[in-house]
Amino acid sequence: MKYPQWTRRDFLKKIGSWTGAGLLQPVLSLIGEGKSIAAAYPDELLSIEKYTAGRIRPGMVISKDNADLVKDLCPAGLYVELARGGQIKIAETTTRADALVAPYWVEATLRNKGRGVLDKKGQLWTNDGRAWIGGDPFPQANNGIEAMWNHTFNQVRYDDTCEIANEVHIDSNGTILREGVGFVVRIQTVGRLAVEPKPVVPAYKDELYRAVLTLLRPFDVYGLASNTTVYYDAARLPDTDLYIPILRRTRRVLSTQRFEPVSPYAAYFVSDLGLHNDPVLTWSWKLVERKPMLAPSPSNRGAFARDASKDDFIFRQAHEKFPRSTWELRPEILVVDGVSHLEGSPYGRKRMYIDAIYNRAQSADIWDKADRLWKFLVYYVADLGIADNMGGTARELAGICFADLQKDYHSNIFFYPKIGDVEFRVNANLKIEDWNTPSAMLRRARR
Repeated sequence: MKYPQWTRRDFLKKIGSWTGAGLLQPVLSLIGEGKSIAAAYPDELLSIEKYTAGRIRPGMVISKDNADLVKDLCPAGLYVELARGGQIKIAETTTRADALVAPYWVEATLRNKGRGVLDKKGQLWTNDGRAWIGGDPFPQANNGIEAMWNHTFNQVRYDDTCEIANEVHIDSNGTILREGVGFVVRIQTVGRLAVEPKPVVPAYKDELYRAVLTLLRPFDVYGLASNTTVYYDAARLPDTDLYIPILRRTRRVLSTQRFEPVSPYAAYFVSDLGLHNDPVLTWSWKLVERKPMLAPSPSNRGAFARDASKDDFIFRQAHEKFPRSTWELRPEILVVDGVSHLEGSPYGRKRMYIDAIYNRAQSADIWDKADRLWKFLVYYVADLGIADNMGGTARELAGICFADLQKDYHSNIFFYPKIGDVEFRVNANLKIEDWNTPSAMLRRARR
């Protein structure tokens, strides 16, 4: 269903007077004054009931019976999921700028405003030639590459994280084909704000972050570990080291194989992690539109909810291809299209939906070379209620849905506070030497 287009014309008109988020006034100045974003947008963009003239209201469930109501408001992949039987619930629009981003990250964004610059290649630096020092480098992004640097520089917005997940692969009939359990330790090496050394770990100043995945189940991969080193040079592919239990050795593996399933039946590639996992400058990016859209609500807490069994719309673990979740109208989404320049990429284009207030995306659509819609990716971020060691609580992943829409296969990932003796943590002073090197993998390995 089509809704009034006046907002899009006003977005275009607004760009002529200032860049960045906000239709009535800049969002950034409101955030700096400790206010909500409400004063930056007309009421129609903060109320889905007003925007749709009462056709959609908070609390309404959208399904295949009424999916046409949201067709003009949602990612293409979400509409496909709804038409096939998926369900979402509509929530009121969140007006807090730190609902999905840690308050200290927002403070750093304000503090470092204007210091982010791009060189001729599009590489990010500070205005005095250093690696970026933390916060969103372009809080008033006015083109695709700036918006993508905001999203990818530090997707988790923490200096280090330990996250535990259960992965479920489901076929087109709804049959569970494979399940797995593992945990990821990720350590940011530049732009650090919470844990010493700050803002950079000197020994790893040429890197962006390291992340090691350790698999616990199923048994055929128990103990397998994969450590990825992502470089600050955004045109350079990462390095990957594997620990292989049967060999009791680590091996360097190619990072060029980014467009193959990461495990049997997986509906996603290495390239898809974090919605975009390739170095930013190996793709070209274009900001094609600003508009109000539906996006996942911060209420999707999954297993971190106080009583996850009582709420059907928080992306909790269920035997559903597209688990039920809650979405809301966001007043300003940057629609950014990307084209890969990597050899062997099967993707025609990727569309990132980047929230202009949070400066991060929670969903993306991907088309194949024939321009047929192929994949739909959703990252559900919420306030998990666990201390972030900076006086607040962690805004991090509660779940992920990777959908291969052409095969109707899904890989759903559900995050947990604790599995076995591994606990969710952020800003926990984790050290690369303890986790993210071949020798560390050997020391921690299954014997």
